[in-house]
Amino acid sequence: MNRDVSGLVKPLKLGRLSIKNRIWNSPLWTRTAHVDGEVSDRTIAHYEARAKGGCGVITTEACAVDEDHHWITPQIAIWDDKFLPGHRRLVEAIHAYNTPIICQIHHSGMFGTNPVSPSGIPCADLGKVGEFIQSRELATEEIEVIRDKFIAAACRAQAVGYDGVEVHGATAYLLEQFFSPHNNHRTDKYGGSLEGRMQLAIEIIAGIRAACGPDFIVGYCGADCDWVEGGITRDQTSALVVALEKVGLTYFDLQTDGTYETFHKIECSAGYRRQPIGQFDKTAYYKSILSIPVTTRGSGEYDPEHWNAAFLNDECDAIRLGKQILADPDTPNKAVSGDWEAIRTCIKCGNCINSGEVMPYELSCAINPGLGRYEKPVERSFETKNVVVIGGGPAGIEAARVSALRGHKVTLIEKNDALGGNLYVASLPISKETFTNYIRWGGEILKRLGVDVRLGTAADAELVASMNPDTVFVATGSNPAMPPIPGIDSDKLIKAEDVLKGKATLGKNVIVAGAGEVGLETADLIMTNHKPESLTLIEMRPDLGMDMNPMDKAMLFANPAIYPTHFQNGLRPMVSTRITEFREDGVSVEDKDGNKLDIPADSIVLALGYVSEHKLYDELKAKGINAVALGDAAKVSKIVTAIYQANVMARDN
Repeated sequence: MNRDVSGLVKPLKLGRLSIKNRIWNSPLWTRTAHVDGEVSDRTIAHYEARAKGGCGVITTEACAVDEDHHWITPQIAIWDDKFLPGHRRLVEAIHAYNTPIICQIHHSGMFGTNPVSPSGIPCADLGKVGEFIQSRELATEEIEVIRDKFIAAACRAQAVGYDGVEVHGATAYLLEQFFSPHNNHRTDKYGGSLEGRMQLAIEIIAGIRAACGPDFIVGYCGADCDWVEGGITRDQTSALVVALEKVGLTYFDLQTDGTYETFHKIECSAGYRRQPIGQFDKTAYYKSILSIPVTTRGSGEYDPEHWNAAFLNDECDAIRLGKQILADPDTPNKAVSGDWEAIRTCIKCGNCINSGEVMPYELSCAINPGLGRYEKPVERSFETKNVVVIGGGPAGIEAARVSALRGHKVTLIEKNDALGGNLYVASLPISKETFTNYIRWGGEILKRLGVDVRLGTAADAELVASMNPDTVFVATGSNPAMPPIPGIDSDKLIKAEDVLKGKATLGKNVIVAGAGEVGLETADLIMTNHKPESLTLIEMRPDLGMDMNPMDKAMLFANPAIYPTHFQNGLRPMVSTRITEFREDGVSVEDKDGNKLDIPADSIVLALGYVSEHKLYDELKAKGINAVALGDAAKVSKIVTAIYQANVMARDN
């Protein structure tokens, strides 16, 4: 297809550098550094894959400038010369692709080790509803030392060949704390008035410019507003960036709205579910008041046509993709070539935020199994095999894709009339339609690879055996769990997936049995679309949503427009409560103290989890066929586990 990509490759100068395109990677945590903060081989491989993928500029994740105040371990460090050899290797690897690389420099402030802040105001932690951090107020002399640490870090970056630095002034880290009237109540030169709250950032940018000279790129990332009551507004940010331009700023990067305290809010443009998409209207405003380049984060806007139009209309100078380039490091090359269907589009599942920021894990992506694992290309096999894949869900799609890349003859059999499996069901709750991005992409790629996809075909052991396969990947998924509770076999009970698919008629008083992720999202849909008089959530475990990642849970429970509103409108949660019987007119339950209760209902929805569907796998093994169980057919788990396992097994079989 002949597409207009002229905006994506529109000429752009960044300082004295000519930038090859306007799609850059966004600085996101990878946690690939060694435990002491040194750049690792995995770190280099991560950024090298994105330089190879065509990024116009590479910006590193935030590198700590202060040994005593850094983010959760491991974080890349640049507070000492001992870290420079690793940084030099990273710079050389990226420059080999004729790609500029900018080092983002950072002080964690009230997050991470030894929390400090301007005024010691407590703050909420990312995705952790009800958890707060208490920090220590900094003395004026300490602030001046931190200022000098930023400048020294920039000098180190310049010494090893970075093309520039970007000062991190967003996400409720130290510099945004100083800029925020909510967090900064100081009375010295670094607080009080707007000018005082701007002072630290101005001194840092001016100091870097003086130390590193006129040609070194110096960027600053900030937010339009922070969505904190009494916090940062656009007028304040406007004053800050105009002042920074005057002291030598090269470009301004508009990070997503919000902070770690507010990223879950539906008003915030953080690129998460239910939130506004894109920020080109905001960058257009900042371009109107600045003469330097203005860049923006993707903020959930993953359509190259919209990127192209924004650049042609001079609304923005570059888009910096975070989650999208994690999902597909080749996004820039595919975008500028016009091959947009080949882009593996982010599904906004939140796994990257959970693994890379909320939990103490290394960064991973649900749909890109190579992320954080060197992203090694698939090697062709020495022999061509006949591979059969049963099931067209995420694990089946990945197994078929990798097997085809290895040069095998691949047949995928799916009983339904479309690919997707339980991923389609997972896409049905409110604002999860982006999950179908993977299904669309998978179908396109399997077609290009010549995989024989047979939809609407039920596979059995005889059919599979007749195909004389060398390897069979069994990705038959899972089925709703039906534990042995009296009355569970009643025809009046409704499965959660039937509610999500719109196949169920619900009464005025509803019970949802099970309040894990599926139960909560089903209840959310029922309360929003069906508006029952009452809905009772019954969960055997001690808390709701115990299988949800914290950001998903915060998105539901900390937004007044969602679950608090549902609570007011008849939602009743019950935890540590066991259903002892399903009856015609409701359920009988018993709580943790042994108290028994009958709860009436017109409709009962089952969301009691899933169990593996492995009957075909067992039958194939019994016939002596080389079968490998994948995804939920092996063990019920998340998308990220299913796709990664399929990738590994398909490379090895």
